[in-house]
This record gives sequence, C-alpha cells and structure tokens, in this order.
Amino acid sequence: MATLEKIRSKSVLLLIIIGVALLAFVIGDFFTSGRTLFGTGTTVAKVNGKSIDIQEFQNQVQAASQMAQNQGQKIDQAVLQQQVLNQMIAQTLFQEEIEALGLTVTDDELSDAMVGAHSQGFNAMVMQMTQGQLNAQQFHDMILNPQKYQLQPDQVAQLRAQWLQMEKDMEQRILQAKFNALFGGTLVANKLDAKALYDEAANTQKMAYVLKPYSSIADNDPKVAVTDEDIRAEWEKNKQQYAIDEEVRDINYLTVSIQPSQADITKAEGRVSDLVASLNAKNGTEGLDGFDEFVSNRFTVPANRITEPKVKQFADSASVGSAKIINRNGNNFQIAKLLSRDSQIDSVNIDLVAVQGTRAQIDSILTALNQGTSVNDVTKKYASNVAGSQDSLWVSLVDPNFAQVKGTLTSAATGQYVLADSTFTDGQAANLVRVNNRRAAVPVVEIAAIDYTIDPSAATVNALQAKLQNFLNSNSTSADFAANAVKNGFQVFPAQISASTPQIDRIEDSRDAINWAMKAKKGQVSPIFGDETEGRFLAVALNDVYEDYIPATDPQVKKMLTAKIRNDKKADALIAQYNGKAKDINGYAAAMGVKADTATVNFAEYTLVYPDFAGPQVVAKASLAKKGQMFGPVKATNGVVVMQITDIEKNGRPYNFNESATLYSRTRGADVMSQMIPLVLMGNKKVQNNLLEFFHE
Repeated sequence: MATLEKIRSKSVLLLIIIGVALLAFVIGDFFTSGRTLFGTGTTVAKVNGKSIDIQEFQNQVQAASQMAQNQGQKIDQAVLQQQVLNQMIAQTLFQEEIEALGLTVTDDELSDAMVGAHSQGFNAMVMQMTQGQLNAQQFHDMILNPQKYQLQPDQVAQLRAQWLQMEKDMEQRILQAKFNALFGGTLVANKLDAKALYDEAANTQKMAYVLKPYSSIADNDPKVAVTDEDIRAEWEKNKQQYAIDEEVRDINYLTVSIQPSQADITKAEGRVSDLVASLNAKNGTEGLDGFDEFVSNRFTVPANRITEPKVKQFADSASVGSAKIINRNGNNFQIAKLLSRDSQIDSVNIDLVAVQGTRAQIDSILTALNQGTSVNDVTKKYASNVAGSQDSLWVSLVDPNFAQVKGTLTSAATGQYVLADSTFTDGQAANLVRVNNRRAAVPVVEIAAIDYTIDPSAATVNALQAKLQNFLNSNSTSADFAANAVKNGFQVFPAQISASTPQIDRIEDSRDAINWAMKAKKGQVSPIFGDETEGRFLAVALNDVYEDYIPATDPQVKKMLTAKIRNDKKADALIAQYNGKAKDINGYAAAMGVKADTATVNFAEYTLVYPDFAGPQVVAKASLAKKGQMFGPVKATNGVVVMQITDIEKNGRPYNFNESATLYSRTRGADVMSQMIPLVLMGNKKVQNNLLEFFHE
C-alpha cells in the first residue's frame, strides 16, 4: 500500500519523466532539431516506389531534437535530418522484407516480452526511465486501473499513447530478432567451406625478396605516358564501379575563416591590460565596471580542492587584492583576482532526514529522533511527512548550496538532530540534520575568475567579406574560380555532393551551399554563404553534373586512373628490363640496385598488408609456391618484385569443423554479412531524396 501511495503522490512527476525518457527508447541515437518546413509537398523521400511522409519524418526529427536538448548535445541539423531519413529508409526496406517473408508477432509474444516471463530487459528499461519509481507491470497497471492512481483522463491518454509506442517498438525488435535468426541460417559453412578455410591458414611462407619501386621510373618518362584513350579504356573495363544512385554534382569550394585581425588583437591586448590595472587599483570586483565584454565568475573554494594548475598556483602565491593574467591560449585570456584568503571548516559529516508538514509535526519528528527512535521507525510512523533520509553524508560548508544552513552546521552540537532552516513555515519542505563530525579548518580562498575571448571586429569581418566578394565578382565561372584562387590568397578544394549530402566535407551548416549547387547551372559560381556566427564564409563553384556514372573526365577519377595506368606501364617496363637477368635473389638485388629483404605470407590473413609489396596477386603466388621456388619479377602494388620461398611453416593445430565454421561465419558468413543488411536490402532499389525541397534557409 505504501508503494501505491508513493506512486500516486508522484504521478504527475512520473508522467514527465516517462514522456522525456521515452524519446530515448523510440528514437535511439539521434540528435538536435529539424528546420522549418517550406513548400507544399508531402513526400520527403521515395524508397522503391514507397513514400515516406513529411509529417512522420518531422515527428521523428522533433523527437530527436528533444532528445538532444535533454542530453545537452548538438549536431548539424542537416546531418540529423539525413540520419533520421536513413533510418526511415532502412525501416521501410526492412518492413517490405518482413512482409515478403510473412513474419509476424503474436499478442502472446508481445505480452511475454513486455510483462511476461521474458520481460527482464524491457522491465529494466522502464525502471531506468522512471528513475526506479515504476516497473513494467506497474506502468501497465496505471493504464488499466487509472482510478487506483488518481490519474486524470488526459494523463491516462498520454500514458496509453506512450505504451502503444513502446509496443510498436518492441514489435519491431522481435521482428528484427526473427529476421536475424533466418538470415543467420543462410550463410553458414559446409564441410568444404570449413576445410578450405583451414587449408588456407595451414601454411605460412617465409620468403626473401627484392622490390624495384615504380618511382625508379620518372612519371614524365615518355614510355609511361598516359593518354586520354588509355584512361577511357581503363574506365570502361570497370565502368560499374563508377555508377551512382542519384545525381552527383562536382564542385570546388573555398572557405574564409573569420578570425581577429592583428589590429583587433592589439586593441584587445590593451583592453586586457587596462582591466588588470583597474582590478588592482579598486576593491573587490569594482574594477570590472565598464568592462562588459569580460565574463566574470566569483567563487569560494578550499585551496586544496583547486585542480587547474595555473589557478592553483595563483591562489597559493598571490596576495589578497591582486589580479593578473594567469593563462592565455591563442585569443582566449583567463584573468584572476584573489579577493580573500582565510581558514574555514569545510567538511562536515551529517545524517539527514527530509521532512514536510506543519511545525508541530516537524517538532514531533525531531523529538522522536533525539529520543533515540530510529529513522526507519520514524519513517513508518510519519510516512506522509518523511520524504527520505541519508546517513553519513559528507558536505562542504564552502559549497554555495549549503549557504543557508552553514551557520547551523557550524554551530550545532554533535549527536543531536536540529532543524536546518530556522525560517521554516508550515507546509514547507525542510531538513533535519545531525552533525556527526567536523574536520579541522582549512585554507579557503575567494577568487574572481574572468574570461575574455578576442572576437573579430565588424571592420575585420567586413574586410574579409569584401575581399571574397571582389574575388567572386572577378571570377564568375567555375574555371576562373579554380584557376585564380591561389593568386588571390584563397585555397580551393574539390568535393562531390548530392541531395543526400548533409555537409560539404563536414563543414557545419553548409546545406544552403549544397542547395544552391544542386539547382545551379554548370559553370556557375555561388554567392557568399556563412557569417561571423558560423566563424567562416563559404563559396562554391559548380564544375559538372553527373547523372548515371562518375565519368573518366572527373578530375579525381582521372587522377586515380592515370596513376594506376602509369604504374601498370612502369610494371611492364621493369618486368621486361629485369626478366631473366639473374638466377637468385642476390643476383636480382645487384641487377636492380636494391637491397634484399624478408617477409612472411599467410593466404588466410584477413587484411593483406605486407612490407613494400602489398597486393593479393603477390600473396596468391607466394601461398602456392614450394620451398626453394623463386618467381618474378611480377607486378606488385608499389613496384615489381622477385621472391624466393625460404621456408614453409605448418600450422600444428588439428582440423576442427566447428572451429573453422565459427571462423567462417565471423569472417565470410552471416556474422560479417549481417553488418551489411541495409545494403543487401537496398540492392538496386532507387531512393528519391526530396530533403532539399523541404529544408533550407
């Protein structure tokens, strides 16, 4: 009955706690809020022909925003919205697959997971989100029997909606578990798989080798020249690697960091010096008058509790009334003034009983405690007046939270309960405290800590903006934008964006520039985006628009293909030059003018990374070679290599099917493939992302 009373008395508080905590259960790891909606459409995205409604999307973004506020976290709004959309896309595809498989959750399965024999996890979640006040059964009972908890109809409706949302989420969890169980059974090792995996790891080859690097041939050597026809042919061989699911736009961009000028810094340094002089010349913190741009925090603390080294050094060495700059980090200053230094009792050990009621009721409780009645017995007798208790609590009298009771805790006799707040009136909450022990007085200092950051002046901001605007006015095509940036003091960077790109190269709040680029015509240059609040200006030039493939003419693709083709030609030239020039490794080392080295190779290695000659072709040849066998020169990643197997170590571990099958699942089977389920479900399905039509500034 006492538990029921406790629940009833705190029902409104519980509703607030539950409503906030449910956001974590429903949304998971999303952060910050969405932007204002523009436009009249209702489909924020289409997945394989199925629409995701903007209202449902916005609801989830708003819930994520609330979650962020509760956790004090911040993230770029565009990133948040794309994260939410990605989850909704994945959920749409998952639901489609669930329906195709015919998977369902029965009422009995749902009840069992939430309030039945297998509800331990869900129950722990409810206990956590209600701060231990309710378990899952009690939460459910509040909905079924609201009169028992004296709940109003609107409160019941809110609880019922929250429970239904939790049921929906639990249903999805159960479906996910069923799907995972089915998926896990599709990619398992048979006897041939397990034995092949064992055989791959059975031998480790030790080798001696020499490597002639590709850098030994100059890139501008005519025999390794790369033509446009070479690039086009190489691109065609692997064309599918460059296929894209949505329109991609190739851009160049530049940023201008908005920082204080030297004139701003010089002026600010003088301002800081003036403040220090003013603080030293005047009492207390009067010297701060007229220095509104400085942020001051006044605190009292035992000297031995100061953890910041420079503040500690100042507190120990400064004379009372003195002020100085104690730290400068770039444009950030920390100034301190020692206001007082004395000795005070800091730590006091107390027993505390929280009470409420009339003065007569409080006096009765106080008398009972001082007559030896235990706190437990007093709590039972005065259940409606005792809210809680705590034994042997160490408190600091220097802590501002205890300022009102500092006098009582300093002067009260030990061993006796007293009313901590002498201004108590009927109906208020109060604390009864018993002082058990006081530690000796310690040195205590009062310090004014003052922070100041040099910000760029309006003149500096205007000058930076004017310089960038002049550059954009004189270079209004993407070609000029890239060609003339350096000579004008700017650095241009390449990037590729689409409607699903929330940021340009992780630049926060850059979606407006993306929105411009997705609507611009090829060759256009953007206006200036950003301001001093964002700490930078941003400008973009649109180079090209790609619809189906990233073409061979794309600068980054062309650069990559050129390097590959050139190395292929270098490999052919080096192999032709050194093939058959020696009969052993030392002979090849002499012929190539390089030193011989050693390495080991095991074909079963998950990551094929070896010194100097990484590459699967080299590893494959080495893994099949016999002891004493020499082969090469062959093409490797960084050059051409000649190898000789000097020894083969046998794996002494006997073959075990279960062990190899487990390894297969972890590296090639269901375990590793389960991490790619969203990609598997996506397959070649199309996603139409309309975010930019709804969210922009």
